Amino acid sequence: MKFMIVFLGAFLFFFCVPFPIFIYMVTEEVATGPRNSLALSYGYLGLSLLLWGYILVFFINTLFIKTFKQRNTIHSILRNGIPREAKVMRYQLLKYFPKTNMNAIQIVLSFPNLRNTMIEHEMMFHDSKPQEKRFDVGNHVKVFLNPNVSQEPYFILSDQKVSFNASGMVLRIVFIILLIAYIIGLYSYFYRRESFDFGWQFLTFMHPIIFSGVMTLIYVLVFQLIIGKFFKNKKEERILFVGRSAEAQIISVNQTGLTVNDQPQIMFQVSFKDFRGKEHIAVYKKVIRLLDLSSIPKQGAVEILYDENDPGTITIPRV
Repeated sequence: MKFMIVFLGAFLFFFCVPFPIFIYMVTEEVATGPRNSLALSYGYLGLSLLLWGYILVFFINTLFIKTFKQRNTIHSILRNGIPREAKVMRYQLLKYFPKTNMNAIQIVLSFPNLRNTMIEHEMMFHDSKPQEKRFDVGNHVKVFLNPNVSQEPYFILSDQKVSFNASGMVLRIVFIILLIAYIIGLYSYFYRRESFDFGWQFLTFMHPIIFSGVMTLIYVLVFQLIIGKFFKNKKEERILFVGRSAEAQIISVNQTGLTVNDQPQIMFQVSFKDFRGKEHIAVYKKVIRLLDLSSIPKQGAVEILYDENDPGTITIPRV
């Protein structure tokens, strides 16, 4: 994970900072006259301000605003959350930190969701009191469910503590300061270098002021797409905590042809009746490990969870 963060950071730095400037410097000659009309140049200037404004807002929101909102949400759940007793179904020690006497662990908890349907959920965290063996298999722990399912997290441990990593916050502040300094420096340097009393008429689409912003924006959008598509299925997780259970009949089970890390995606088509007695047909797709393909049910009944406000949206937790 650390390698990926370093790699993505290096990628961002090279292709969004020195690369556009290098390409411009080796391909463009400094013009002593205006390159564009006054109207077009101010159009490019406005475009650049929109690009960098969006990028700056994105990073401030991601690095600070979301963090503070999540902290406030956790405090709200601790005060107003719905209590549940959870049973530890599986326990795995990921890493021991001898300096702090903490364990990085992964556990699977079983507890009733907001509709009192039994669910299982996997979570990873740092156990600050490993000597108490609170999370051994078979033990019971108290959790609080978030009554507002439009916000994450959907549940927390009752004794969960919220604190900021001081060094992490300092790095975030330094990053934002450097980003602002880079943006200001970009405008200031090239304006002094190329304006020649013609204002912003030196701007073109391939100019670093604009092209550097475009490259950074592409990086941001691709990053959001990857995170949203492969790392977290918020809709499915939401159904797990708010969904109603039903017994569904399998209509068909097929491979979609899509693979993720050489693991095939399977499409289930099922029919079921909701709690009002109305029948629905729904489709559910999930990436399955090759080793688990033989155990996938092809016919008969399967337990599902569905969104009562949108019954076509389902999840099959035990597949």
